[in-house]
Amino acid sequence: MIEEKLIGKDNQQQRVLPSALLSDDTGLRLWSQITHLPNYYQTRDEIELLEYHGAEIARHILPGSTIIDLGCGDVRKIKPLLDVIEAIQTPIRYFALDLSRQALEECMRQLESSYRFVSCFGLWGSFDDALRWSAHVSSPRWFLSLGSIFGNDWLEPAVARLATWARAMRPQDRMLLGMDARECRQQIWDSYHDEEGLFKRFIRNGMYHANRVMDCEWYRDEDWEVEGVMMEEPIMHRFVIRAVRDVGSEKLGVRFAKGDEIDCYEAFKYDPAIMHGQFEKVGLMELAIFKAPASPIYEYLLSVPPSAVPTNGSGVNFIS
Repeated sequence: MIEEKLIGKDNQQQRVLPSALLSDDTGLRLWSQITHLPNYYQTRDEIELLEYHGAEIARHILPGSTIIDLGCGDVRKIKPLLDVIEAIQTPIRYFALDLSRQALEECMRQLESSYRFVSCFGLWGSFDDALRWSAHVSSPRWFLSLGSIFGNDWLEPAVARLATWARAMRPQDRMLLGMDARECRQQIWDSYHDEEGLFKRFIRNGMYHANRVMDCEWYRDEDWEVEGVMMEEPIMHRFVIRAVRDVGSEKLGVRFAKGDEIDCYEAFKYDPAIMHGQFEKVGLMELAIFKAPASPIYEYLLSVPPSAVPTNGSGVNFIS
């Protein structure tokens, strides 16, 4: 699947760097640095949202619930909510999901002595692994899609992906889904184009990761340039990795002509009306909408109807 998306198949024109390739240990270290950049507002504003609305969100969480943080990063973002849950003494289990075992182990070391009512565990695996594993969790489940994960795509694939998770939800389950609705093009552009070039290093590291995954050094820095592109309708920023000369690999049976592009890290900026349309199409009900105090970052609290019956079975490893 990764190879098909990245190098194409059957003359496929649109090539994409899968987001999973950005999340090796080096990529996650770079990402942690990016989230601390002054112009990268998304993480900072989402943390402020969870600090501001954390108590209200926590009141929706039933004792004994299982929280599954999909793509947890360095857990800095979720910590305000966990702190509130601890303060009101609601016993829950928190599972942080990530592709990097090293990052998960570091997160568990950070959290293990912080809580008495919040039991923390790591899940080492993919989103698909977590979905299968979660089918065996009998307690009420909270799926956290923080940082514009679900819903962040062209509408048709965004709805299709969200529908997969909605079908797996039970009436007592909840999803907390974050989305950036910022419209200021300059602020959006500046958030992805830092003076240190961290974002471009992050993208190029994903390509080096592709070399390792495919066991072929077909990517070399000097053959490619990385540029940002803004789209107006819908509002979206993406990076393109563009060949500056003809590039080929006999081992992989692929050729890129000069000027061919690989899309990477698409960031859509969908407002509440568009998100409501996505939720309606997959049968998710909006129980509450939370907005960051000083920016158009939103968290949507979602559930399925009382009559919903889940339709999903694991490749994850526990890290406690």
